[in-house]
Amino acid sequence: MKEKAKGKPREKAVASNGRSLWLVLFVIAMAVSIIVMDLTIVDVSMPAMMTDLHLSFASVEWVVDLYSLVFASLLITFGRIADHIGRKKMMLIGMAVFLAGSIVAALAPSLTPLLIGRFIQGVGGAMILPTTLSSINTIFKGKYRIMAFATYGSSIAVAAGIAPLIGGLFTTYSTWRWVFWFDVIAAGVVGLLAWYAIPDSRGEKIKGMFDFGGFVLSTLGFVFIVYGLIEGQNYGWWHPKAGTKPWAAGLSRIPWVFLAGIVALILFVVLEVILEDRGKSTLMSVKLFKYRSFSLGNIVSIANAVGEYGLVFLLPLYLQNILRLSAIETGYVICVMASGAFISGGFATPFVKHTSAKAVISTGFLFEAGSMAGFYFTIRPGNGAIEGLIYLWLALYGIGLGFASAQLTSVIMIDVPDLKAGQGSSVKSTISQLASSLAIAVIGIIFVDFLWATLPPKVSQLHLPDQFSREINNVVIDSSGSAIPELEGSREYLEAPASFQKTFKEKIDSGFTEGISNTLGVDSLILLGGGVISWILPNEKKRKKAKEKESEAQKTLKAEAQTALEL
Repeated sequence: MKEKAKGKPREKAVASNGRSLWLVLFVIAMAVSIIVMDLTIVDVSMPAMMTDLHLSFASVEWVVDLYSLVFASLLITFGRIADHIGRKKMMLIGMAVFLAGSIVAALAPSLTPLLIGRFIQGVGGAMILPTTLSSINTIFKGKYRIMAFATYGSSIAVAAGIAPLIGGLFTTYSTWRWVFWFDVIAAGVVGLLAWYAIPDSRGEKIKGMFDFGGFVLSTLGFVFIVYGLIEGQNYGWWHPKAGTKPWAAGLSRIPWVFLAGIVALILFVVLEVILEDRGKSTLMSVKLFKYRSFSLGNIVSIANAVGEYGLVFLLPLYLQNILRLSAIETGYVICVMASGAFISGGFATPFVKHTSAKAVISTGFLFEAGSMAGFYFTIRPGNGAIEGLIYLWLALYGIGLGFASAQLTSVIMIDVPDLKAGQGSSVKSTISQLASSLAIAVIGIIFVDFLWATLPPKVSQLHLPDQFSREINNVVIDSSGSAIPELEGSREYLEAPASFQKTFKEKIDSGFTEGISNTLGVDSLILLGGGVISWILPNEKKRKKAKEKESEAQKTLKAEAQTALEL
């Protein structure tokens, strides 16, 4: 009779509460997807909201931005509280708060209730997001860890890509209110699944008094910084825009708001260092940044965010204002990026097993920078039949985004101890959120500067009166191109000779397209820089082997010491 081959017992893919790790991962991925989608899902519904509730563009912008403002400001605080009371409990509370905010927003009869709903949603989102990442860092170990972080990163990339499409579908075929009813249903279902599936975990307990000073300083700092990023275009980044009042020294309010935010964050860091040195509880362990993987990984994450959100900001402007695609058609095009990210996210895990997380991230940046350069050379004035190439570059960019996003989080969190996972995840999430806001602001500034360099020379070739030329330049640039279709539908344009109409369209489209193209070129250089930095990230496989050798050496020393004592 043949003996059964002996070997290691097969490791069961179950969490500490007996639930399947696959189910736990699915629930966490769904939770993070809801939060990320709500950052962009409302964007395409703005015109419908303006019409239905009789809102100005400035008012409806705050429907989008208030969520980001509250969300970014409270991530660190709720991440720390989750460590203390339990991450599962905080996630469930967050889902309930998010659901309540979604109901308020869905039923809102005017602007004020809608803003209140978005505020509550932001609070709920800030409760949920840090718990998802810290739970993964604590629950998934060994071979499952690579798969878990790959799924987590891919979920974020895919959610950001498909959110505008889902928002466009609801707005086009139903009502903008279904954007929020969708949140209600999703939060309810995911909340029930989280209660059933996710095991509880805790981090470092709060010793003594809660770090109230850190809470105030961090909240104020992030509120000021995010507010400045949101309102910079409206008030002027340095000098006040026409129609706005200057603050001290004749400057716009924005530099002073940024200064206040920076001072508050510096004081926050100083306070955290003092408290940590005295052995007291802190909102954020500054010592997290001593880990090379954590500090460098967050820098690479910022470059990744600038690339992604810069593209998502710029490409729709070109598709809608130059190629004249509708909002829903634009959503379908952008969705190609999400498809690429979904596919590459699935290949990221076996790729890591044969190489390393660092190699996968660097490969992702190579795809991203290469496809962004492809956009730069493709989106040119007069280029015809380029929609096929846009699909190609988007697919390749999505593949790169899936690779990079799938493993960046893993590398950032690899050295963070379980007890500090909540703090590490909230700091990482805060940096990512600020990076996305910073990306749109920085890319927006660069884009506007390029437009002022490319559009006026084209408009001057129309030989219009100076006043008309200035008005055309101002209205096109201030509206980021959305006024182009309106100009071409105006009575003056339609009554002009056909030859002038053709020339007008060519010159305006040419100047705007050059501005888009040049900005995408800068975006590709930023991604290239991120790719270079990714090469100096720590090699997690070498580190793991070194830790195993160190552990074996310690075991040997203990055994030898025990033997010596027995003798």
